[in-house]
Amino acid sequence: MRYSLSLAPAIGPVAYGAAAPALVLTQHIAVILAFRVTHHDLTYDAEFWLLPLRRFASMPGLPASVAALAFVLSLILAWAIAMLSFRRARWSHGGYALAPLTIVPGAQLAAIAILAVMPRMSGDETGDSLEGMEYAHVIQGVAAGIGLIVLAVLISAVTLGVYGWGLFVMTPFLVGMTTGYLANRRSLMERGRTAAVVLAAAALGTTALVMFALEGLVCILLAAPLGAFAALIGGSFGRWMARVGHSRGQPLMSIALLPALFMIEAAMPPALPIESHASIDIDVAPAAVWQALTSSTPIASGPGLAGAAGLAYPIRGQLLGTGVGAARLGYFSTGIAQERVTEWVDQRRLAFVVVRQPPAMAEMNPYRHVHAPHINGYFDTGVTRFALDPLPGGHTHLSVTTTHILRIDPVLYWEPIARLAIGANVDRVLQDIRAKAEKAPNWR
Repeated sequence: MRYSLSLAPAIGPVAYGAAAPALVLTQHIAVILAFRVTHHDLTYDAEFWLLPLRRFASMPGLPASVAALAFVLSLILAWAIAMLSFRRARWSHGGYALAPLTIVPGAQLAAIAILAVMPRMSGDETGDSLEGMEYAHVIQGVAAGIGLIVLAVLISAVTLGVYGWGLFVMTPFLVGMTTGYLANRRSLMERGRTAAVVLAAAALGTTALVMFALEGLVCILLAAPLGAFAALIGGSFGRWMARVGHSRGQPLMSIALLPALFMIEAAMPPALPIESHASIDIDVAPAAVWQALTSSTPIASGPGLAGAAGLAYPIRGQLLGTGVGAARLGYFSTGIAQERVTEWVDQRRLAFVVVRQPPAMAEMNPYRHVHAPHINGYFDTGVTRFALDPLPGGHTHLSVTTTHILRIDPVLYWEPIARLAIGANVDRVLQDIRAKAEKAPNWR
């Protein structure tokens, strides 16, 4: 079993042509089963076949824990597919540039198909490398990793406005593979030392993003677990390719495919709807709760961990009229949201839609301005609905439903984080309304 999970044994076209597609279809089968078990309708369109995990993330009422578990499963499948693809490339003595693409949704089917039919070519393996460490090659590998991170962000995020698999998974994977390959191509370091060099390249590369004002600290910290995992996996592949002696630099050719991948993702951006529900019982009548809900008094409690980290949090709301169509201003830590009332039933129902919203977060950076597009338009608030239902004894059940749109991939990774931020803000608002209403039922 240990031998079968290693990168050493090559795999022929027949075995690869059977195993790799089966692993890819595992994602589709998991989505189909999940929709059938939960009795939800599933549309079998092109997006489902190319990007099955997006459809999984769009399941109504998907718990954050289930989304996180599904994402872990997807990482395991990605590792297995990548392992088979590199072993397939070794059998053909070619195709190393395509192997990394087999883990990228949208591009993996084409990459797997090409690898499956690739014939055996003249080999270039020269045997195992000598053990040791050459600092010049280590520095070269680290420098290449730093440059690749900055270049990827400039193309994907700044130029194309794309935040997806290519940036958060493929780029750190290639950073790890490039650094691991260059650092080990003349003399082989220990696995632990290779991992340390790869993480150093990733850390210095993200530091360069902060220093060049291309990204902020919050986004980097949120993406760090995923990026570090992908970089370490890539580093192991790079070290293996250096060990078997690929002197022609074939492993690094896949870097040239990154811009094309970013453009594909720009053509298929995600738009994941997220609906959240929360409620609270308040020991006063609906009239007092309504007063607290429609007041313009600032929220008394602190922003919490999410707000302290820079994510936008509400400060207060201000109604500029009454009834459907009235304007409302939502004051957030990052600016003012312009809203319009869509439902108004006095002391019972209040709903409003965001017409124009402020940035979703305020990045931490040494500079006053960060050239990071993700703070605008990638996490939008839609409609917020409040419902006040009378309870026996003069109490009130206050419930709230919010809708948001997430436009960042991998959605299964970012959705649980988004739900945690949404939940923290909603809970803070509900607790503030209860405190105001119960403290002074006739409060103005």
